[in-house]
Formats: sequence, structure tokens, C-alpha cells
Amino acid sequence: MGKPIYLGKVKLRWCDQHNLPLIGKKCDICGEEGKKVNITPPGEVRIGFEGDLNILRNAIKEQFGCEFSRKSVLFNRVPHFDRMDEVIIDGKVVGNLRFDINSHQFILTLRMEGAYMLSSCVKKGWITADKGAIKPLLDGKNLMLPGVVDFSEGIKRGDEVIVKDESGKVFAVGIAKKSSEEMKKDEKGVAVKIRYSGYGEWKDRRDASVEEVIRANLSYLEKLEKKAVERMKEVYSQYNLPMAVSFSGGKDSLVTLLLALKSGIPFRTFFLNTGMELPETVDYVDEVEKKYGIKVDRIEAGDAFWRNLEHFGPPGRDYRWCCKVAKLGPTTRYILENYTSGVLTLIGQRRYESAERMRKGDIWRNEWVPNQLSFSPIQNWNSLEVWLYILWKRAPINPWYRRGLTRIGCYLCPAMDIGDFEIEKRYYDGVEKWFSYLRNFAKEHNIPEEWVKSSWRWKNPPEWAGKISFEREKLKITAEKREDHYILKFNKPVEWSRIKNMLTALPQGTYSISDNVIVQKDFLGEARSLIIRSQECVGCGVCLGRCPVNALYLDNEGKIKITEEKCIHCLDCLGKCPAEEF
Repeated sequence: MGKPIYLGKVKLRWCDQHNLPLIGKKCDICGEEGKKVNITPPGEVRIGFEGDLNILRNAIKEQFGCEFSRKSVLFNRVPHFDRMDEVIIDGKVVGNLRFDINSHQFILTLRMEGAYMLSSCVKKGWITADKGAIKPLLDGKNLMLPGVVDFSEGIKRGDEVIVKDESGKVFAVGIAKKSSEEMKKDEKGVAVKIRYSGYGEWKDRRDASVEEVIRANLSYLEKLEKKAVERMKEVYSQYNLPMAVSFSGGKDSLVTLLLALKSGIPFRTFFLNTGMELPETVDYVDEVEKKYGIKVDRIEAGDAFWRNLEHFGPPGRDYRWCCKVAKLGPTTRYILENYTSGVLTLIGQRRYESAERMRKGDIWRNEWVPNQLSFSPIQNWNSLEVWLYILWKRAPINPWYRRGLTRIGCYLCPAMDIGDFEIEKRYYDGVEKWFSYLRNFAKEHNIPEEWVKSSWRWKNPPEWAGKISFEREKLKITAEKREDHYILKFNKPVEWSRIKNMLTALPQGTYSISDNVIVQKDFLGEARSLIIRSQECVGCGVCLGRCPVNALYLDNEGKIKITEEKCIHCLDCLGKCPAEEF
């Protein structure tokens, strides 16, 4: 795991008087300036819906035996091996809620504020230290076995525990290094590795309502909206292209759609069904269409992913062939059919999501999708601003957010955390079918089943994820050098008719074909690319928009071919292709 990427100023303040979050400096209800809340960058804070709250409640009950009833909770996604959130209550970070990929459980790692909050109800996971151990623990030392007076039953090594003094006051939290049974019989050793220590108290406060939170942030939300709409009008005027909104069914594209409606600019809306969408997301698109009286064009990728799965194998974070065949290809074809002169596409992208998105700025071109100029009117918004805007507008919310997901997309996306897959499994059986496929794939390719646990999500997994990988056999081309040309040979059988067709893209006289391919040395790289594409084409259609004379087409087998009499040998078709890179 690398160092966390700092993407800018963290914006979260708290109004103590009304006990609610602020995205601006001041509370619109009382006019007082809010205090800064110290959270981990980049500060992707979201409002806890029922799914998040249930996960938190279950963790608290399982670990500490407490019934937790608070409803006003914020969660801040932080960098970690898997899903982890800072839990914010009453303007204080009370702990980290993380998914443990070994136990497949959500674990609450308490800070002192969280321990104070639970001190009156804790029934499990507690240890009492004697008087002589208090000062060393407050000074940062660990709790040794001789300093243990009492403890709850059922503690296991590695459990999160709360440490109390003999009067019952909580003053430390940490990780148990001995189980309850071991503490009964052992006399030496570390009982608890202390993480935080210190005396304090917790005062219960009432939950603020959603209406109060909106009222407190209304002026800031109005400014956000105004600035985004003005920027949208500016970009639309500058580029003079027809406008379309790419609606994914997620929160960011929803806000982008709402801003487009607010702008008054004419636009079309399209939804790309990759064939791996959650059923509720498809239904949600219908709901949004009816709610706002708009027509949403459906782009259907069909079974493009499943057709190519055997060819490529499971996708990975560093091996995203799936995006090319099920997203970018169908989008390219849609744009070619509907926007011959290009289109300004509004996309719900935000810089806080990744360093790459921060570097792009709010306007960019995707080299995979010709004729599309992309613009994000919410590039500088954070997650809390997005959620408060949605709640302010009383817009419909994809039900998967209420179930605990933080992002909406393909249900088998390798970019997801294992913790998110666990949430999906509770509601959708397609996820278990995918993991069944992975287990069978591992067996067929003699891959250790441990690969299915985490490392399948990379072609070259990091060490912490198991570093187990696979490699399928690819077409390899060797070039035997002659005086002014190369003779090309292949490591496996090829379809010669497709090679002959694709090589017509080369200038005449630069190659010849008999039993081998002979190519002039200046065109070796281009010949390699054309041959690989002729054999490894997945039919995504990304290259179709690059040909200035429309000489490219997909044949009856869904593979790329050249209309030879149209080709002008410009080689513009040799842009990025998933047959070569991902």
C-alpha cells in the first residue's frame, strides 16, 4: 500500500450549537463559524444510510455487546488495503470501521472518543487494569499481564479491546495479545498492545434532522450550484458542440444531470448498460427518466464482456480490458451514430476520487473515444457536497447506496473492495456466481484458491494481496532481420486471411505475404500492431471512429476488417487497442 494521496484542502466543519456538519465556514441557522473536524485526506465524507449504520451497529454489538441507536453518522473513506471508513459522530472521529479480508468481517477500531461513547454499555471486549498500570499506559506503554485485574470472557488474540480502571472509567484502547483463556493461566507477557490512551467523557446529544442539515448549508449549496451551472454554460458556449449527459445510475452522474436540467441548455442523456449492471440500477434509470420527464438513450453492450472473458481471463485493476469492450467500444459506436461532428459529454467525475482525475482538470479528451469532449461540472466537489445537494433537491437515490455501497457500477468490477462484494452478496446472487467462476478458473489454470480471496483483482497483484497471478498465451511475433526488411514468424497458428486484410492499411510496396510476412524495416512496429489486432480483435469498435474515410467495419464474427478499396493508408486506425494494451 502506497502513501495516501493528498488531493487538496479537506473541507469539513461542525456546528456545535446544532450538532451538524458544515461544508462552508458558517452555519446558516445560527450564523456561527463551525469548528474544523480533523479527518484523513482527501476527505470523502458521506452521510451514513441504513446499510452503513447496520454494519456499524453489528460491529459494535459483536465486539462490545452494546446496542447502538444513533442515526446521524458520517463516514469518511480512507486509504487502506480494503474498505475502511472513519466514523464521525457529533463532530468527533470515534473510530475506524474496516473490512478484514481474513475474517471477512467488519471490525470497529476505536479511538478514545469511541471508547468514551460506549463506556456506559460495554459488556464484551473489556479488560480492567490495576492502579499501578494506569500511569505507564497513559505514557504509551502496553498493558502487561501482571497489571490485569479482570476481563470479559470470549476475548481472542487480535480482538479490539477497551481498558478500564478499577473504578470502571475507560482510559485506553488497543489490541488483545492474549485470549481470555491465556490470561487466566499465563503470568507473563503483553496482555494488550495499547493504541490510544487518556481520560475523558462523552455527552450524548440529539441527532440533527436532514432538514436541519440542509438549512444550515443552504447558502453554500446555492453557491455551488450557481458556479457549476455558470461553468457549464461557459464551456457549452466555448466549444459549440451538442451536449449529452452520461448517466451511470450513481450519485455523481445524478448531480451532473440535475445541474444540466438547471442550466436550461438542450441536451440528451444516455445510459450504458455494460451487461454487468445491478438490476436495481437498471430500474433506477427508469425511475429517474420518469421523475424528470427526460428520454434516456440506452446503449446496450449485451454480452460483450462474457464473450471475451475466455479470451482475456478475469479483468484486473491493472488489466481493464472489460472497460474497453463493454464501455468505451459501445460508447464510441453510439457517438459515431448520433454525433458525427462530435459531442460535449457531461460526466460525473470528481478530483477527490483519484490523483489521475485530479490531474485531468474539468475538461479532457479520452484517447479511446474519438469525437468526445468530456466535461465535469462537479470536478471540485467532495462527496459530502454531492450528497447534500441530492438531499436538498429531494432526488431519488439508487437503493444500493442505502444498502451500504459507496460507488455504483459493474457488480464484478475489480476496482471494488472485497468488503463491497460482501455487501452485494447479501442482495444479489450474481456476485456469488462470479466468485464461483473465479474458483473454477483457478482450478482449471492450477492457480491456488487463495487467489480468489483477493489477488484476482490484479494481473500483477501487490504482495499484501497474495501476489498470485496468471498469464494466458498470447500471439508472439519474432522478427528475423535481413538487409532492408524483416521476416515475421508466429508462435501459434494464425488466420492468414485476416492478416492479409489488415496489412492493407500499410502503404503499398512496404510488405509482402507468401509463406511468411515480409515487411520493410521502417514499418515493423505498424505491421506488428496490425497483425496482433487481426488475430486478437475483441470487436469493441473503439477503432471505428478513428478512420477518416470509414474504411473500418466489424464483420459477421464481430471482428475488425478493412474495406480495402476505401483505405488511404493513413494509419490513423493504430490508436490504442485492447488487443495490445488495457
